[in-house]
Amino acid sequence: MRSSSIACLVAATCLFSVSVGALPIEYFYGEDGQLQQHEEPIEETEDNADNFQQDREIVALFDPSKPIGQVSGLAINKNGHIVAFHRSGRVWDEKSFNSDETFNKDLGPINNHTFAIIDREKKVVDEFGAGMFYMPHGLTIDSNGDYWVTDVGSHQVHKIDAKTQKIVMSLGEKLVPGEDQTHFCKPTDVAVAENGHIFVADGYCNSRILKFDSKGRLMAQINAAIEDGQPSEFAIPHSLALIEDMNIVCVADRENQRVQCFSAGLSEGDRTLPTGIPITSATDIGRVFAIREREHYLIGVTGKSEDVEAQMFSINMKTGKTETFAKGLRDTHALAVAADGVMYVSQLEPSRILEVRLL
Repeated sequence: MRSSSIACLVAATCLFSVSVGALPIEYFYGEDGQLQQHEEPIEETEDNADNFQQDREIVALFDPSKPIGQVSGLAINKNGHIVAFHRSGRVWDEKSFNSDETFNKDLGPINNHTFAIIDREKKVVDEFGAGMFYMPHGLTIDSNGDYWVTDVGSHQVHKIDAKTQKIVMSLGEKLVPGEDQTHFCKPTDVAVAENGHIFVADGYCNSRILKFDSKGRLMAQINAAIEDGQPSEFAIPHSLALIEDMNIVCVADRENQRVQCFSAGLSEGDRTLPTGIPITSATDIGRVFAIREREHYLIGVTGKSEDVEAQMFSINMKTGKTETFAKGLRDTHALAVAADGVMYVSQLEPSRILEVRLL
């Protein structure tokens, strides 16, 4: 991705001064480039923060007060709390799925909590989700505050009432992978509009985006946009970002190392664009694992690829200007952006959450 300067990611982030606990990228990786566990406690002092200040951002560990598993999904709820959708003690390995993409039923659902609600002071204020999911993946929160998740193990998308913490709607057939209108195969992410339209990235097997109405009836399918010199199909659409006032849904096409954005088909009337019309794209930006939107900036995290460094990026959706930061921040999976512009990023190995602030 070509880099061009913008004033800041979100206006509020430009006001941050250096905070305690700020760490350099090198802290998380040793000289050999391997991830570091760092069992010793971190001294959160002003001197420590000053020593570890970055050029454009500060990165800090965000350790919840209680241990949680691999965080595959992150979101911010209406109270400003960080919501982590995690796998407890489960890991995705060669024994998780059979050759036909069905989940290993001997494993069963995860018996421990898979949701952790964490306040900004890192205290886990609530937990739930025991016995509900097989292999957690994507998480989003809709305009009503309810949770939507994808479970690659059960091949389903679920809506969870935030008050009752119960599943109130499911898409897909439990534990049955498929490629028709009523089945998914390892769906990765979900985005939900205020009018109830549901977008599902489906995902590891089918590589398509499906759009449903609020009742779960299929409305449209979005396929990759045809571009010169670019692959004609998605290769693991891993994350979605819905920009409602621009009527755009963006797709993190992970293995094609690009983001493609399409008309979301949300507006009504004679002038509305139908769902799936290509709008814009960013190519050759690395393996994009997660994207989220904040005030018309599309924020993303990428993994290491052959010719592109792992990093975070922002795209001004109004001007197209781009910027990269937090270079070297590898093995990321999920992303959430708070109202004040602070970004939370999860890594799977080792399992942890990082807090990223722009200076």
